[in-house]
This record gives sequence, structure tokens and C-alpha cells, in this order.
Amino acid sequence: MKPIILVVGTRAEAIKLIPLFLELKKEKINALLCGTFQHSEMLNQVCKIFDVIPDFNLNVMKQGQDLFYLNTVILEKTKEVYLKTDPTIVLVHGDTTTTMAAAMSAFYLHIPIGHVEAGLRTGNMQSPFPEEMNRKVVGQIADYHFAPTAFSTANLLAEGVKRERVFCTGNTIVDALYWMKEKIEKNQMKIEEEIKKFVQDCKNNNKKIILLTAHRRESFNGGLSRIFEAIKQFAKEHEDICIFFPVHPNPNVLAVVKESGIEDIKNIFTSKPVSHKELIYLLLNTNFVATDSGGIQEEAVSLGKKVLVLRDVTERWEGVWDGSEKLVGTNTDLILTGLNEFYNLDKNANIESSIYGDGNACKRIVNILKSKFSL
Repeated sequence: MKPIILVVGTRAEAIKLIPLFLELKKEKINALLCGTFQHSEMLNQVCKIFDVIPDFNLNVMKQGQDLFYLNTVILEKTKEVYLKTDPTIVLVHGDTTTTMAAAMSAFYLHIPIGHVEAGLRTGNMQSPFPEEMNRKVVGQIADYHFAPTAFSTANLLAEGVKRERVFCTGNTIVDALYWMKEKIEKNQMKIEEEIKKFVQDCKNNNKKIILLTAHRRESFNGGLSRIFEAIKQFAKEHEDICIFFPVHPNPNVLAVVKESGIEDIKNIFTSKPVSHKELIYLLLNTNFVATDSGGIQEEAVSLGKKVLVLRDVTERWEGVWDGSEKLVGTNTDLILTGLNEFYNLDKNANIESSIYGDGNACKRIVNILKSKFSL
């Protein structure tokens, strides 16, 4: 039987596609995992958590890589993999450069493409950049669209995608989240002692925990500086909070962090990037979240946490509409207003949500693939 190939390049893709890969394996379906390693260290972290070794390691990451390099090398290297394996279908995820280039390579070779987490749109090609373009391109060439929500399904239909090609499945990130949550709660997953100590110290001192992440390319030109200024001011005004801030390794982010002085605030704890299991552990214990990440929005809302979205636009409107998320961009005043609003909420009012998925997305996608390809 010809294989199904799943292509991942970043941590976010791996978190959302490896559970699908494992579900295919569980069903005895010939599936191969191809890692471009666009982000090598962070992708390796996720592979280790799920105890998976990619069948193909394209090893594309290099210092100073840009979009031109990534597109070229991923296009060429995935072509080699596809010609060698002759896949039944190539599955890509979301909106990264790996996603777009790997899909284009399959398109050029007339190989069917399945797009997981299809249909997300901000309506602004420059935000997020280049992700909005990537997912729209894949949305034009994919043969099967696995949309996470009714709204993302509607986006695809509005763009003219045939109804029989669109499937509302839920988001596979929720499958991964529930799996990891259970492992953590049963102490079946080792969490770094430093992270556990941070959480326990906060609880012992009755301090509220806030998780902060900020790294988006469109915020490099002053946006990150405004975010950090607001966070610093809020931290100084509220000594009964602890803000945990894992800093993204992008040199542009590191430079703004150093320049901002955010590391000097006593109740803001900056750290190197944390593994995804530590991130979920922090989400389980946080009071609320301030982030510009897409995946963290979905995970936090699914766990019942409020999210301050540090972006001007979002492709995840469902959480905004139901009140779980508040869109504030990089405006200092709006960020402070949002932080204070969530600070005053009772943590016990947090209610888990299924707006992004119910934990069964992988099973649905596998059943669709089995039906379409007689697997």
C-alpha cells in the first residue's frame, strides 16, 4: 500500500500532526512522517514528547535562514521524498513555510493534498505574515480541507471550495492537549523542577500566575516594545502576580527583550523557551494568558483560561465571540485595560470550552481518509 506522508517543520505543526500520525499508525495505515526541521530544536522537543522519530529528516534549518531559502530548499527536498515514496496523499498543517512549500511540491507532482487546520483567515495578507498567504495558497491547491470549526468551514465555502471537499473535524491540537493533560495529572510526564517550583512558590504566596508569550514578526517594528512596556507597568502595579515569560529564540525578539528592561522586573520571570509539556503544565496552573500565538489561544481557551490576544487581527474569532479572548493588539492602553480586566476575574469562573475541538479530530480525519482512499 502506498504511504500517506505527513510533513512537519515547526513545533506547532508537530503538536498538531503527530497525534494524527499516531492515529494512522494505530489503524495499521502506512504513514510516514517527514520533518523539514525548519525549527530544528523546537521540533525535536515535540518528537521526544510523543516518542516519535521522523522517517525523513530534511535538516533544512541554517543560521540566518530567510523565506527565500526555506521555500527553495523545502520545495526541492520534499520533491525528492515524494518521488522516492509515491504517496497516496500528502498531509500538511496550518500556515508555515513548510506547509506551503511541501504542498506546492505535491501539487507540481499531481499528488493529492490534505490540509489540516484549513480555513483560518484574518483577511489581512500582512498579518500574520507570511502565514495568511501560506494558508490561502494551500487552500487553493488542496484536495481535502480538514477545517477545525464551523467558521473556518464557512470561510472555505465562501472562497468557492467544493462542499464535498471540506470537512469540519475539530482541531487536532485539542487531541494533543487532552492527551498531555492526562499524562501530567497522572504524573506520567516529567516536568522540569524549575517550572514546578515556580508554580508552587506562586501558589504558596497566593500570587496569580500569568503566562506571557510574544514573538510575531509583524510586531518587530515597535509592537513588541509597546507590549513589554505595558507588561512592565502592570507588573509594577500588582505585586501579587507572577508573570512567566519564555522568550522566543528569534534574535529580533531577544534584542527587544534586552532593550526593554523587562528582565529586570522582580515579578516577571523570563526563561529560555520551554518544552511543550512544560507549557501545558503552566497553562493548567495559570490564571490567564497574554499571547500572540495561535496554538496557545486554542489550548488556553480549551482549558477555560482567558486570553489577551496581543495582535491586531486574529484568525481564531470563535474565542473572541464567546468572550474567552480579548483582542488588544500592541496598543499599550488596551493591553493594560485587558490585563486589569482579567486580573479582577475569579479564577473559579473559568470554564473549559470545546469551541476549538472535542479531542476526537484525529479519529474523524482518519475515518475520512479511510473512506476516500479505501484504506
